[in-house]
This record gives sequence, C-alpha cells and structure tokens, in this order.
Amino acid sequence: MKVLRHKAFARLILSYLVSQAGSKIHRVALLVLVYLLTENALWVSLVLGVQLLGTVVFSPLLSAWADTQDRKRLLVWSDLLRAPLVALIPLLGVQSLALLLLLVFAIELLRDLHDPIQNAVVPDLVPKEEVDEANSLILLADRLSEVLFVGAAGVLVATVGPAFAFYLDAATYLASGLLLTGLPPLKPDRLPKAGYLERVKEGLGHLFRHPTIRRTVGTLFAAAAFGSVETALGVVLAIKWLGVGSAGFGFMEAAMALGAILGGLSLPYLLRRLPRERLFLYALLLFGVFEASIGVFPIFAWALGAFFLAGFLNMAFIVPARSILQLNTPQEMRGRIFAAFSAVMNAAVLTGTMLGGALEGLIGAPMVFLLAGVMVSLAAGYALLTGGIPAPRESPRTTQG
Repeated sequence: MKVLRHKAFARLILSYLVSQAGSKIHRVALLVLVYLLTENALWVSLVLGVQLLGTVVFSPLLSAWADTQDRKRLLVWSDLLRAPLVALIPLLGVQSLALLLLLVFAIELLRDLHDPIQNAVVPDLVPKEEVDEANSLILLADRLSEVLFVGAAGVLVATVGPAFAFYLDAATYLASGLLLTGLPPLKPDRLPKAGYLERVKEGLGHLFRHPTIRRTVGTLFAAAAFGSVETALGVVLAIKWLGVGSAGFGFMEAAMALGAILGGLSLPYLLRRLPRERLFLYALLLFGVFEASIGVFPIFAWALGAFFLAGFLNMAFIVPARSILQLNTPQEMRGRIFAAFSAVMNAAVLTGTMLGGALEGLIGAPMVFLLAGVMVSLAAGYALLTGGIPAPRESPRTTQG
C-alpha cells in the first residue's frame, strides 16, 4: 500500500500492530483470570463494565485536555505507562479484586487517551487523498490481530497460565511506546482560548452541530444500537440454534474477521468507484440485509457466509465513517471528536447487546437477528432517501509530512 511510504504513518501502524498483539492476548487472559479467581460471571461483567465506564464517561473529558498537548508525547506515554500497570495485574491484582478493578480502570483510561489521538493524527501524517487508505490499514491491522492472536491467546493462557500473557502484553506496550518516539511533533495548529469545560462542550457540540458529522454519527448510532446484537447473541445462535457448539462459534467469528480483512484490502478499489459518503450508506444497508438473512435462514453454512460478508461490509462503512469525521473536523479538535464518537458508539453497542440479551429469551436469537438487520437497513435507507451524507466542504489543513 502506497500510504506506507510515509515513514511516520508506517511507524504508527507498526506500533499499533505490536500493541494490538499484546492487547488481544491481554483481553483473553483478563477474562480467564477473573473467572478463575471468582468462579462468578458477575465479576466478569463488572470488569467489562469498568472498561466501558472509562470510555463512555472519561474519554471526552480527557480529550479536551489532550487536544492542547503535543499528541506525539501523549501517544508515547500512554503506551509506556500501560506497560507497568499491566505487569502489576498478576503481581498485585490477583491479591485483591478491588485492586484488580483499579488497575483495569487505569489501563482503560490510558487507552481512552491513546486511541482517539491515534485516529486524530492520521490526517497529519498522510495527504488528504490517502486518508481512506490509511484508516483502512489501521482497521485491517486490528482485524489481522484478531485472526492471528485471539485464538493463540486461548492456547497460550491454557498452556502457561494468565500471568505470562500479561507480561507479554506489557512488553508489547513498551515496544510500541519506543516505536512512537520516532514520530514528528504533533502539536495543535492553534491553542484554544476557551476554558477546559468549554472545550469539552465544544467537542461534543461539534459532533452534534456539524451537519455531515451529525448525519453520519446519528445513522451509525441507530444502526449500532440494533446491529450489535451479534456481540451478545452470536454464541447463543451457534450453540442453541445452529447446534455447532463453541467450535462453530469460533468459525463464525473467524469468518467475520476474514471478511473484514478482505474488505480492508478491497476498499481502495471501492472508493475509486463510489464517494465515501455513499459507500458508507450502501455498505450499512447491505450489512443489515445479511444480518437479517441469518434470522431467515438459521443454517450454519448460511451463517458462515453471512458473517463473512458482514465483516467485509463492516470495513466498508467504518473506514469511510472515520474519514468523514477526520475531514470535517479542524485539526486541533480531532481528539475530542473521536473521544466523543467512541463514547457515543460504545453506548450504542451497550444498548444493542443488552437489548439482544433481553429479547432472545422472548423471541429467540434468529428472530432477533432478523429484526436487528431490518432496523439497520432502515436506518441506512432513511439516510439515503433523505439526502444522504453531505460531502465535506474545503477541509482543514491535513498534511504534516
């Protein structure tokens, strides 16, 4: 991919791949460790809730401060500080569940600082016309890490125990932070005159007032609030309705990840033929169609194909959505926008997973998939029929080398 000729962006991608390898292993090890310590699924849910709380509540607050700082320095230190915190989980976290939750919360806060900044700096590292390709590569790296490391994490934890997995994750954060020291300075174009709370409100306000961003995020929120039922019900569908057990569920998840990889590789071709604003809506509409089809045809072979295509289409609407946010936001506000976007989308995903779990006992997983897919397609169809997503006006300055 030609976008990798930009050395600073190539360094960002390499650091992301390294840290993601550890993060995928960390996720499996953490859930296994908590369940082994407590033998109580409620504690597993509590750990996930603590992580979500950091993203929904604190990410917009952190980003209002982060947008006034050198983003390179924050990227480096948010990785370097996570390394010792992760290493403390098997040393101290196993001694006290309260301390374990505190460590998990601190690690999540650093992630909530790091991830919006990583998304915010992409237009500073590549030319405007390569932003879609750069975003595609970042998401492709994430999907590759799922394929390569999530399964390996289960084997690793089962073989040598969770402790080693945490030490390995700590080492990846250390390596990632050192790689990021080679980035150029990434200071804001201008320092805001507004006070801290005004900057928080400014970031959230831009998300809801800007017509293109409001339309994009509103459509995606409505779709995610229904489409994310797969997060909670994929395993229920596999075991209870398709009769393929946990192994079959693993194949379904792998099919989605492989579809996402192919989607990432195909995006440059698709974007040469469709404006990103229309690709976003078309892909979202089709995603709903294939999600609904799982409920119409609850057959394992069909579910595998539908999950594969859903993964492909997920990349085809998520990447344009990120680019739309980046290209419609001033450089000095991008951190706040991506933090607010992350908070809004996590709230939508939480809504979808809880809704799916509540409805499954009443109408069954296939019917939930059918209804959810129809609602996703309706959200995208409504946006298409009422004018679509406005193309950006003259964009803010986007290139720093």
